[in-house]
Amino acid sequence: MNSLQDSFKSAMDLLPVIVFTGISDMLRPIVAPEIEGKLGRKLTDQEWHFYLRERYRKANAEYHQQIVRQWCQRLIDRKIIYDFVWEEKGRESQ
Repeated sequence: MNSLQDSFKSAMDLLPVIVFTGISDMLRPIVAPEIEGKLGRKLTDQEWHFYLRERYRKANAEYHQQIVRQWCQRLIDRKIIYDFVWEEKGRESQ
């Protein structure tokens, strides 16, 4: 039973790779002609993998930028609340 569970775990670990490969193969016929048009020649497998890496890096960078924007917005919101509370305190003592 334990070896069956280990085999299942190994298969589940490979699932994202298989899905990504399938999606990548479906995406290539759509995107490759546009890149090939800009290059003026056929796209190599190595260049296609470079394209995929760059897309991943771009998505990752955009994700981190979104997190930073959320942090900045939270800081702005907290500053507004802080100013409201402390200005209120000043109004009470007058």
